[in-house]
Amino acid sequence: MSFDVSKLSHAYITGTDLVESIATTVVCNNRTAAGPCLKCIHCSKASRKIHPDIIEVGRLENKTIIGVDQIRELKRDVYVVPNDSEQKVYIVRDADTMNLNAQNAFLQILEEPPAHAVFILCTSNPAALLPTVRSRCILLRSLNIDDSTYDKEDFEALETLANEYMQAVEGNEVKLMECMFTIDKLEKLNFYSFLTITREKLSLSLRESIKNNDPKSRKAYINAETTLLKAGEMLDLNVSTGHIAGYICANLL
Repeated sequence: MSFDVSKLSHAYITGTDLVESIATTVVCNNRTAAGPCLKCIHCSKASRKIHPDIIEVGRLENKTIIGVDQIRELKRDVYVVPNDSEQKVYIVRDADTMNLNAQNAFLQILEEPPAHAVFILCTSNPAALLPTVRSRCILLRSLNIDDSTYDKEDFEALETLANEYMQAVEGNEVKLMECMFTIDKLEKLNFYSFLTITREKLSLSLRESIKNNDPKSRKAYINAETTLLKAGEMLDLNVSTGHIAGYICANLL
């Protein structure tokens, strides 16, 4: 295991062989650069799987996915202070089985996590997670993790695409054409991530236009936001990305 125990991240992605060691390290009061001490009461409880501050989330019996209701329940619990340790650890087993709504709900937690919470997404296929989720986690190499496609459509590329969309909203027709050409080729998960990233940017720009009393820009941002909301609905209905790109283009021209 190789991660900086002196400065823990709030979120990790790794395989099953590292999960228990990471979780134990987080709750251990005497951890060292090598990991948990394996002698304190926290390590003892963790080894016996009875530590109250190590919480596991996974697929319910007879379910093939982790649903949004499970993530919402996690969100309610995450702001409750730890019981014994200084931090709480949430292990999401088979994290790649979170459906899109669950991943988007989890993204909200990752964006504003409480200081006492650490999340471990356990999966052998990180590429199945939204790029926006992956970008907020540290990937720890593991014996049973397939990260060969982890950066296939990385967060930076989607960030660039979102910036092109913002320029299109502001009247740059060349950027609009470039943006639509790229959107047409996005895979579904990456399209959802594009929508998430871009709506964040639109929200900030809309607030700025209201602050600056700029009704023209405000109207453009509201229209762009409404267009993306509809695009998300179309994506849920399995409308092709080509048709959705055409819809977006028509609404921004």
